[in-house]
Amino acid sequence: MSTQNIQDWRVSRLQAMVEREGGKASTGRRLGYRDGAFVGQMLRGERPVTEKTILAVHALPGYAGWFDQSAAATQPVSALTPSPAPGVPAVHVPLLANSGSMGPGTEIQHDDVLVGHIALSEQWVARRLQPTNVAALRFIHAYGDSMSPTFEDGDILLVDTGIKDPKVIDGVYVMAANDRLYIKRVRQRMDKALEISSDNPTVKTVDVLNGDHVIDILGRVIWAWNGRKL
Repeated sequence: MSTQNIQDWRVSRLQAMVEREGGKASTGRRLGYRDGAFVGQMLRGERPVTEKTILAVHALPGYAGWFDQSAAATQPVSALTPSPAPGVPAVHVPLLANSGSMGPGTEIQHDDVLVGHIALSEQWVARRLQPTNVAALRFIHAYGDSMSPTFEDGDILLVDTGIKDPKVIDGVYVMAANDRLYIKRVRQRMDKALEISSDNPTVKTVDVLNGDHVIDILGRVIWAWNGRKL
Protein backbone atom coordinates (compact mmCIF):
# COMPACT_ATOMS: atom_id res chain seq x y z
CA MET A 1 0.00 0.00 0.00
CA SER A 2 1.40 3.43 -0.95
CA THR A 3 2.06 6.17 1.60
CA GLN A 4 -0.97 8.12 0.31
CA ASN A 5 -3.23 5.08 0.54
CA ILE A 6 -2.06 4.45 4.09
CA GLN A 7 -2.94 8.02 5.04
CA ASP A 8 -6.33 7.76 3.30
CA TRP A 9 -7.03 4.60 5.29
CA ARG A 10 -5.98 6.22 8.55
CA VAL A 11 -8.16 9.27 7.89
CA SER A 12 -11.16 7.04 7.13
CA ARG A 13 -10.63 5.17 10.41
CA LEU A 14 -10.25 8.43 12.33
CA GLN A 15 -13.49 9.67 10.73
CA ALA A 16 -15.20 6.47 11.87
CA MET A 17 -13.99 7.14 15.40
CA VAL A 18 -15.28 10.72 15.24
CA GLU A 19 -18.73 9.49 14.21
CA ARG A 20 -18.67 6.89 16.96
CA GLU A 21 -17.64 9.44 19.60
CA GLY A 22 -20.18 12.02 18.48
CA GLY A 23 -17.89 14.67 17.03
CA LYS A 24 -14.37 16.02 16.69
CA ALA A 25 -14.41 17.78 20.08
CA SER A 26 -15.30 14.66 22.06
CA THR A 27 -12.78 12.63 20.04
CA GLY A 28 -10.07 15.19 20.74
CA ARG A 29 -10.78 15.10 24.45
CA ARG A 30 -10.58 11.30 24.44
CA LEU A 31 -7.11 11.66 22.94
CA GLY A 32 -6.02 14.20 25.52
CA TYR A 33 -6.52 17.42 23.55
CA ARG A 34 -8.46 20.45 24.74
CA ASP A 35 -10.87 20.37 21.80
CA GLY A 36 -11.31 18.91 18.31
CA ALA A 37 -9.06 21.31 16.39
CA PHE A 38 -6.17 18.86 16.08
CA VAL A 39 -8.51 16.07 15.01
CA GLY A 40 -10.05 18.35 12.39
CA GLN A 41 -6.63 19.15 10.97
CA MET A 42 -5.90 15.43 10.57
CA LEU A 43 -9.24 14.81 8.88
CA ARG A 44 -8.61 17.65 6.42
CA GLY A 45 -5.13 16.36 5.62
CA GLU A 46 -3.39 19.36 7.18
CA ARG A 47 -1.59 17.03 9.59
CA PRO A 48 -0.79 13.34 9.09
CA VAL A 49 -2.35 10.66 11.24
CA THR A 50 0.87 9.53 12.90
CA GLU A 51 1.91 6.35 14.68
CA LYS A 52 1.72 8.30 17.94
CA THR A 53 -1.96 9.05 17.31
CA ILE A 54 -2.64 5.44 16.36
CA LEU A 55 -1.02 4.17 19.56
CA ALA A 56 -3.08 6.65 21.59
CA VAL A 57 -6.29 5.42 19.94
CA HIS A 58 -5.38 1.75 20.38
CA ALA A 59 -4.79 2.39 24.10
CA LEU A 60 -8.40 3.53 24.58
CA PRO A 61 -11.01 1.01 25.78
CA GLY A 62 -12.86 -0.47 22.81
CA TYR A 63 -10.35 0.76 20.22
CA ALA A 64 -7.67 -1.93 20.26
CA GLY A 65 -6.62 -2.59 16.65
CA TRP A 66 -8.88 0.21 15.36
CA PHE A 67 -6.47 1.10 12.55
CA ASP A 68 -5.76 -2.51 11.54
CA GLN A 69 -6.96 -3.51 8.05
CA SER A 70 -8.96 -6.38 9.56
CA ALA A 71 -10.91 -4.00 11.81
CA ALA A 72 -13.41 -2.92 9.15
CA ALA A 73 -14.67 -6.46 8.59
CA THR A 74 -15.63 -7.00 12.23
CA GLN A 75 -16.67 -3.55 13.41
CA PRO A 76 -20.28 -2.85 14.39
CA VAL A 77 -22.60 -1.12 11.93
CA SER A 78 -22.44 2.12 13.94
CA ALA A 79 -18.69 2.32 13.31
CA LEU A 80 -18.82 1.82 9.53
CA THR A 81 -18.13 4.80 7.28
CA PRO A 82 -19.44 5.54 3.77
CA SER A 83 -15.98 6.18 2.30
CA PRO A 84 -14.29 2.95 1.12
CA ALA A 85 -10.89 2.17 2.57
CA PRO A 86 -8.03 1.28 0.19
CA GLY A 87 -8.44 -2.26 -1.11
CA VAL A 88 -11.99 -2.60 0.26
CA PRO A 89 -14.82 -3.34 -2.25
CA ALA A 90 -16.66 -0.20 -3.33
CA VAL A 91 -19.97 0.68 -4.98
CA HIS A 92 -19.77 3.47 -7.57
CA VAL A 93 -23.07 5.34 -7.45
CA PRO A 94 -23.95 7.68 -10.36
CA LEU A 95 -24.26 11.39 -9.55
CA LEU A 96 -26.98 12.89 -11.72
CA ALA A 97 -27.11 16.38 -13.17
CA ASN A 98 -30.78 16.47 -12.21
CA SER A 99 -31.42 18.21 -8.91
CA GLY A 100 -34.48 18.23 -6.72
CA SER A 101 -35.89 21.36 -5.16
CA MET A 102 -37.08 21.53 -1.57
CA GLY A 103 -39.08 24.59 -2.58
CA PRO A 104 -40.91 25.51 -5.79
CA GLY A 105 -39.32 22.77 -7.91
CA THR A 106 -36.57 22.59 -10.51
CA GLU A 107 -36.83 21.88 -14.22
CA ILE A 108 -36.47 18.21 -15.12
CA GLN A 109 -33.80 16.97 -17.49
CA HIS A 110 -35.74 14.16 -19.09
CA ASP A 111 -32.67 12.02 -19.74
CA ASP A 112 -30.46 10.95 -16.86
CA VAL A 113 -27.27 12.96 -17.30
CA LEU A 114 -24.32 11.61 -15.34
CA VAL A 115 -21.82 14.14 -14.04
CA GLY A 116 -19.72 11.59 -12.17
CA HIS A 117 -19.75 8.81 -9.62
CA ILE A 118 -19.32 8.71 -5.85
CA ALA A 119 -17.64 5.66 -4.37
CA LEU A 120 -19.22 4.13 -1.27
CA SER A 121 -18.05 1.27 0.89
CA GLU A 122 -19.85 -1.88 -0.26
CA GLN A 123 -20.01 -3.12 3.32
CA TRP A 124 -21.42 0.18 4.58
CA VAL A 125 -24.12 0.19 1.89
CA ALA A 126 -25.13 -3.40 2.60
CA ARG A 127 -25.15 -3.15 6.40
CA ARG A 128 -26.20 0.45 6.99
CA LEU A 129 -28.58 1.24 4.13
CA GLN A 130 -29.79 -2.13 2.81
CA PRO A 131 -31.11 -0.74 -0.52
CA THR A 132 -33.46 -2.63 -2.81
CA ASN A 133 -30.57 -3.02 -5.26
CA VAL A 134 -27.23 -1.22 -5.44
CA ALA A 135 -27.89 -0.67 -9.16
CA ALA A 136 -30.97 1.38 -8.19
CA LEU A 137 -28.96 3.93 -6.19
CA ARG A 138 -28.49 7.47 -7.48
CA PHE A 139 -27.04 10.68 -6.03
CA ILE A 140 -28.68 14.07 -6.63
CA HIS A 141 -28.22 17.56 -5.23
CA ALA A 142 -30.95 19.19 -3.17
CA TYR A 143 -31.67 22.91 -3.26
CA GLY A 144 -33.83 25.05 -1.01
CA ASP A 145 -34.60 25.10 2.70
CA SER A 146 -38.08 23.62 2.99
CA MET A 147 -36.70 20.28 4.28
CA SER A 148 -34.38 21.88 6.88
CA PRO A 149 -33.22 20.66 9.39
CA THR A 150 -33.52 17.14 7.93
CA PHE A 151 -31.10 18.24 5.25
CA GLU A 152 -29.90 21.58 3.96
CA ASP A 153 -29.48 23.51 0.74
CA GLY A 154 -26.71 21.90 -1.33
CA ASP A 155 -26.69 18.53 0.43
CA ILE A 156 -26.07 15.49 -1.75
CA LEU A 157 -28.84 12.94 -1.34
CA LEU A 158 -28.71 9.21 -1.96
CA VAL A 159 -31.91 7.99 -3.60
CA ASP A 160 -33.14 4.41 -3.87
CA THR A 161 -35.05 4.40 -7.16
CA GLY A 162 -36.35 0.92 -6.35
CA ILE A 163 -38.71 2.38 -3.73
CA LYS A 164 -41.54 4.22 -5.44
CA ASP A 165 -44.66 3.48 -3.39
CA PRO A 166 -45.19 5.72 -0.33
CA LYS A 167 -48.10 3.51 0.65
CA VAL A 168 -45.57 0.82 1.53
CA ILE A 169 -43.21 3.05 3.54
CA ASP A 170 -43.46 6.69 4.60
CA GLY A 171 -40.40 8.85 3.97
CA VAL A 172 -38.79 11.59 1.92
CA TYR A 173 -39.29 11.09 -1.81
CA VAL A 174 -38.10 12.62 -5.06
CA MET A 175 -41.12 13.25 -7.25
CA ALA A 176 -41.89 14.79 -10.62
CA ALA A 177 -44.92 16.97 -11.31
CA ASN A 178 -45.60 19.57 -13.99
CA ASP A 179 -42.12 19.03 -15.48
CA ARG A 180 -40.47 19.89 -12.15
CA LEU A 181 -38.65 17.87 -9.53
CA TYR A 182 -39.52 18.09 -5.85
CA ILE A 183 -38.17 16.58 -2.64
CA LYS A 184 -40.86 16.28 -0.01
CA ARG A 185 -41.96 14.10 2.87
CA VAL A 186 -44.79 11.72 1.99
CA ARG A 187 -46.88 9.83 4.50
CA GLN A 188 -50.11 7.87 4.39
CA ARG A 189 -52.82 9.25 6.67
CA MET A 190 -55.29 7.13 8.58
CA ASP A 191 -57.89 7.80 5.86
CA LYS A 192 -55.33 6.26 3.41
CA ALA A 193 -54.80 9.56 1.60
CA LEU A 194 -51.18 10.48 0.85
CA GLU A 195 -49.99 13.72 2.43
CA ILE A 196 -47.02 15.68 1.02
CA SER A 197 -45.29 18.12 3.35
CA SER A 198 -42.07 20.01 4.16
CA ASP A 199 -40.04 19.53 7.34
CA ASN A 200 -39.16 23.19 7.88
CA PRO A 201 -41.82 24.59 10.25
CA THR A 202 -41.28 28.14 8.94
CA VAL A 203 -42.25 27.16 5.39
CA LYS A 204 -44.61 24.32 6.25
CA THR A 205 -46.83 23.35 3.34
CA VAL A 206 -49.16 20.38 3.12
CA ASP A 207 -50.80 18.91 0.04
CA VAL A 208 -53.03 15.86 -0.16
CA LEU A 209 -53.02 13.58 -3.18
CA ASN A 210 -56.69 13.12 -4.00
CA GLY A 211 -56.42 11.86 -7.56
CA ASP A 212 -56.34 15.30 -9.15
CA HIS A 213 -52.53 15.45 -9.18
CA VAL A 214 -50.32 13.76 -11.74
CA ILE A 215 -47.18 12.87 -9.81
CA ASP A 216 -44.43 10.45 -10.67
CA ILE A 217 -42.55 9.08 -7.65
CA LEU A 218 -38.92 8.60 -8.71
CA GLY A 219 -37.43 7.15 -5.54
CA ARG A 220 -37.01 7.44 -1.79
CA VAL A 221 -34.20 9.43 -0.18
CA ILE A 222 -32.40 7.00 2.11
CA TRP A 223 -29.34 9.00 3.16
CA ALA A 224 -28.01 12.55 3.06
CA TRP A 225 -24.32 13.46 2.79
CA ASN A 226 -24.59 15.12 6.22
CA GLY A 227 -24.45 11.64 7.74
CA ARG A 228 -28.15 11.10 8.30
CA LYS A 229 -30.01 7.95 7.39
CA LEU A 230 -33.62 8.74 6.51
